[in-house]
Amino acid sequence: MTSTRPLEWLLATCMVAWGVTMLLPPDRFEMGTYAYMAMLCTESRWGTISILLGLLRWFGLGINGWWRRTPLIRAAGAWAGILWWLAIGFLMWAAATEHGSVLPAGVVYYPVFVLFEAWALLSSARDMQRSRALSLGGSDVARG
Repeated sequence: MTSTRPLEWLLATCMVAWGVTMLLPPDRFEMGTYAYMAMLCTESRWGTISILLGLLRWFGLGINGWWRRTPLIRAAGAWAGILWWLAIGFLMWAAATEHGSVLPAGVVYYPVFVLFEAWALLSSARDMQRSRALSLGGSDVARG
C-alpha cells in the first residue's frame, strides 16, 4: 500500500474549498437540493465546520511523523471526512429526491470522496500499527 498523504492533503483542501464556497454568495440553501441541510443548520455554519475540519486535517498532516501518535490524528481526519461527505451526499440526494430537484454533481463525487477517505483511513491505520501509536510504552518519536 502506498502513502495516501497527497490524497489526504487533497481531501482536506476539498473540505476547505467546499466550506469557502458555502460562505460566498449566492445563497445556495435557497435551492431545494439543500433543504435538509438547511433544516439542520445554516449555510454559514456548514461552511465554517467544513473549513475547520479541513484546517485540522492540514494541521495533522503538517505535523505527521513528529510524534508517533500522529497517525491517530490522520485516522480521525479520515473518519471525519467519511462522515462529512456521506452526510452531505445523503442529505443532498434525499432533498433533491423529495423536492423533485435535479441531482447536483456532488451526489456523484461525494461517494468517490468517501471511498478515498476510507483508503486514507486504512493507510493511517497501517501507519498507527507501524509506529505503535496505540501502545503505552516506547518513544514518542514516530518510526517510519
